[in-house]
Amino acid sequence: MSEQALHKQSRMGRDVLAGLIFLVIALAFAWEATHYDMGRTIRMGPGFIPLTLAVLLGIFGAAVAISGFRKKNEAAETGPVSWRGIALVCISLVIFGAYGRQLGIVPVVFVCVFIVALASVKNTILSALGIAAALTVLCYVVFKLGLGMSLPTIGPAFGPFQRF
Repeated sequence: MSEQALHKQSRMGRDVLAGLIFLVIALAFAWEATHYDMGRTIRMGPGFIPLTLAVLLGIFGAAVAISGFRKKNEAAETGPVSWRGIALVCISLVIFGAYGRQLGIVPVVFVCVFIVALASVKNTILSALGIAAALTVLCYVVFKLGLGMSLPTIGPAFGPFQRF
């Protein structure tokens, strides 16, 4: 087999494997979400969003796996692993989970999005601040005003500033 043929097979295999991994994660999250109250569309329960995201991830995973079977003639693209991006996304998730209630939705979303925006080497600090500000406003409008999320706007960590 030629080297190019090996690359073509590895590209197909990688996409199929990635799609299957997404499907397994989606199934695990969907199964766990069914242990929580779903609520209604108007007043969502704690299991509604995780189940919805699991379904979307499952659809995405299926699409990636199916596209992997169709890419038999495309060469594999190899490149270095973005360890910086992986580390910053993981740090952001830990911060959100650990400090969401203490900081509140506005500060924790701003900090986490800022950190994740810095995962891309193409973003500057100024662009990361702009992305963080825009997504913070969007999350506040959707989750706090629109859905009435119970996470405080400004958490107890800010003491007297909680009223704002």
